[in-house]
Amino acid sequence: METLFEEDIEIEKSSFPLPERKLSDGDKDVLVIIMLEKNPAFKGFIKPYELTMCGKKMWEWVALAADGYEVKTTACTCESNILSLIKPLLGEHKTTVVLYCDTPLLQKSTLREIVSFFNAKCMNAMKLTRGYVFDTEYIKNATNIVSTQTQYFNEEDFITVYDLKQLNFVNDILRMRILDFHLHNGVFIESNNVFIDADVVIESGVKIFGNNIIKGKSFIGKNCVLEGGNYIENSIISDGCRLVQSHVVSSRISENMIVGPFEKVIKKSI
Repeated sequence: METLFEEDIEIEKSSFPLPERKLSDGDKDVLVIIMLEKNPAFKGFIKPYELTMCGKKMWEWVALAADGYEVKTTACTCESNILSLIKPLLGEHKTTVVLYCDTPLLQKSTLREIVSFFNAKCMNAMKLTRGYVFDTEYIKNATNIVSTQTQYFNEEDFITVYDLKQLNFVNDILRMRILDFHLHNGVFIESNNVFIDADVVIESGVKIFGNNIIKGKSFIGKNCVLEGGNYIENSIISDGCRLVQSHVVSSRISENMIVGPFEKVIKKSI
C-alpha cells in the first residue's frame, strides 16, 4: 500500500536507517552478495528471508547494511557450494563480501569496519561469524575455500535468525534500535510498548505515548502528540496534531487537527 501524499514530504531526512548515500570510489570496489538461504527450520515458509521485520523483509535489512556498495543476491540451501553460486556473480570489484539473509542486525558501520580491516591486512580470504570476505581475483581462481581463523567484529550484528522463535528475539532488538534512533532525534517516547516501522519519519518535538503502532511510510510532523492507542499506516500527520485512540490509514491529517478518540480515517484528507 503506497502513501497517498508521499510526494509532498521528504521522507529521507529522518527515517531509520539513514538514507542511501552516493557511491565513493572505494565503495565501487566492493561487491556484496547476499545468500538467500532456504532454511527448513522455518516450517511452512519456503522463503523465510522474505518474512517482515519492522516493515522490511529480513534480507532487506542485510542489504541496507550494504548501502553504497553494489548488492547481488542468490538463493541457496545450507548444503549449497558457496563458490559455485558466487563465481557467476563476480565482477571487477577488488573485494567481494558474502553475507547471509539471516543476519538482519548487521549495521553499515560494522560492514565498513570489516571491509577496511580486510583491505588494510591485504588478505585473500577472511571468515566472519556468518559470511566471508574475499579478494575477488583470488576467489575467481579458487577451487575451494581454505579454512581460516574467524575474525570477530560487533557480534550482536551477527546474531542469526535460524527459526521463528529467534526471529521474534531479533525483531525486538530491531524495534528497540528504531526507538533509540527516534529518541536521539528529539522524539519523546513514553513507553517501550510502541511499534514504529523502519521507513517512518518522525520530526523532533513529537510526543508518543504507549500502545501506538506506526507502520509503512508514515510521516509525523513537528510537535504532534500521539496519545495512547493509535494505529497509523502510510499516512501524513501534519505539524501540531493530536491523535487519541484513532485508526488512520492512507490519509493526510492537516495541521493542528485533533483526531479522536475512536475515529477511523481511511483514504481521506482532513
